[in-house]
Amino acid sequence: MSIQKLLSLVFLLFLAGTCQLAVGQSDQDKDSPNYNIEQEAEKGDPEAQNEMGLAANDDHRYEEAFKWFQLAANQGLAKAQLSVGYAYHNGLGVKKDQVQAVHWYALAAAQGDSTAEFNLGMCYHHGEVLQSDDTEKNRAAAIKWFSLALSHGHESAANGLGLVYEHSASPDYEEAFRWYSKGAELGDAEAAYNACRLTAQGLGAPSDYAQALELCSQAANGDSRQTSSWGQYGLGRIYEDGLGVPQDYSKAAVWYRKSAEQMNPASQLRLGDLYADGKGVKRDLIEAYIWIAIAGSLGNPDAMDHLNILAPTMKEVDVLKGQSLARQWTQQHPSDPEDDPTKNVNYHR
Repeated sequence: MSIQKLLSLVFLLFLAGTCQLAVGQSDQDKDSPNYNIEQEAEKGDPEAQNEMGLAANDDHRYEEAFKWFQLAANQGLAKAQLSVGYAYHNGLGVKKDQVQAVHWYALAAAQGDSTAEFNLGMCYHHGEVLQSDDTEKNRAAAIKWFSLALSHGHESAANGLGLVYEHSASPDYEEAFRWYSKGAELGDAEAAYNACRLTAQGLGAPSDYAQALELCSQAANGDSRQTSSWGQYGLGRIYEDGLGVPQDYSKAAVWYRKSAEQMNPASQLRLGDLYADGKGVKRDLIEAYIWIAIAGSLGNPDAMDHLNILAPTMKEVDVLKGQSLARQWTQQHPSDPEDDPTKNVNYHR
């Protein structure tokens, strides 16, 4: 980021923290049967505009949602500013723009919005704010924003701190494990998965497979597809590798399938490999090709190498069938840009 842009961001943070922006308020009682949210939004009520944005967003009408969020955000409504930042960050209804995403997150964070603080932490953690050679500044800023988010009650912020300490030039696994465990105690399923992963590997704490099993089970029962799919993946790995439990490819396949059906590319690849080897499932090269190809379509970096090994062992007609069925599956299960199983979870092979 250029010095000019950085100064502009600091200035905007100052304005957001010190200026009371004018907002239009309706005198009409919102509980009245005559209340019309669209009319109030058109009149300039930022709360009504935000509600219109949320309704459009729920229906995946992202351009319309962005219009309403922008109107409310321009009047200083923090939750709308957060939504505008999120739209820019993910290209929902507007072209992706990381500078604008950070700008709007910063405005919402200046008003104490914990999710905006968390998102800023993620932006710095992924190096999306400062240049890549500013690693230490990115790390310090990520810790600052995640810590603020945690102090304001954001349950995923502890997991964010764990990611920073684990994925740095000099990983501090003990500190990472401490924060992942804290997140798990707060009920964050993603943190539970990460604590499970480190526990199984003996990183940051002595290997404790019983605890790893408990933590991955907690994650597998998480309240979102994103986190539960990683917990299910973790359980699959535990049973496939026999970590503290008898090795059981059948149970591994069951957990990988649950996760794979929730769009998790790591589980899709492992499930495909089990079908290719006939471990825990009846050997089926077409089924193996389908799952590995789906994993590749969702960005698994190892999928193409696996397909290059698998395809020569198959009849050409079976390869074509596998390709067709994989395309059919992906068409029937379109990716939701707001529910990405790889989001905020570092890829683990």
